Amino acid sequence: MTYSVLAAVVGELVDGVADVVTIIPDGQDPHDFEPSPRDIEMINNAAFVVSNGLSLEAGLDDALANAKNAGVPVFAVADHVTTLDIVDVNDHSEHGHVHPGAESSDGHDDHDHSEDPHIWLSPHTMREALPALAQAASEALGVDLDAARLSLDDELEALDTELRELFLGVDPCQLVTGHNELGYFADRYGCEVIAAILSSPSTDAEESAANMEFVINVMRTHGAKVVFTSLGTNPSVAARVADEADADLVEINSHFLGSSGSYVAFMRTLGTSIATSLS
Repeated sequence: MTYSVLAAVVGELVDGVADVVTIIPDGQDPHDFEPSPRDIEMINNAAFVVSNGLSLEAGLDDALANAKNAGVPVFAVADHVTTLDIVDVNDHSEHGHVHPGAESSDGHDDHDHSEDPHIWLSPHTMREALPALAQAASEALGVDLDAARLSLDDELEALDTELRELFLGVDPCQLVTGHNELGYFADRYGCEVIAAILSSPSTDAEESAANMEFVINVMRTHGAKVVFTSLGTNPSVAARVADEADADLVEINSHFLGSSGSYVAFMRTLGTSIATSLS
């Protein structure tokens, strides 16, 4: 697996059948990871490789493509889910779009859009990939994973229901984030990302004074009192924005498994942290 949160999901699916190895160390930003020769060798020798896709792990794109061309089964989760377009949350003339075939609730425009890679931040989205993932893993590993798939699907459905109920009491659910990462979470649980210190979905982007001023003004206008910061956000910049907006600075874990140990615990911790901070 390319990163730890994805490995936690796949690990439950193939538990007792295959060993799951994570390429990107837990706690390291997947947006800027570069593989070592040993990492590339592990990919080339794997029985089955699962990646996020949408260039979340851009540093692995070439290695994954080469492995696939050499016959290694490579499964990109993003190819099997309904994705959201990246919307510049600091440009309110933009509107949201979804892929594939889902209706947009906000209309259309003539801009080109790229798709948001942060698909794991919605259990509902991860459920979409399960049938294709289980089938591909079954074929690659030569095992029947139907029972494991059904069990995991039930688990993700229960988690999704739990989070939806949690956010029913959060009104308004307005999010200001370190980088533009919570689109799937917000879309699923009735929230709105009103601004981001880095409007890009990648932490490789750089902060600008104009953008920070925009975020501060949006927070003042909306009365937003929390800045959620995570992996890849400059702590001093986030602290300055929070201070000038007279808001709390709350660190969330959105990109790595950490001590949570499981995908359910990871998402429950994330959801509880956001809901509690906004209540």
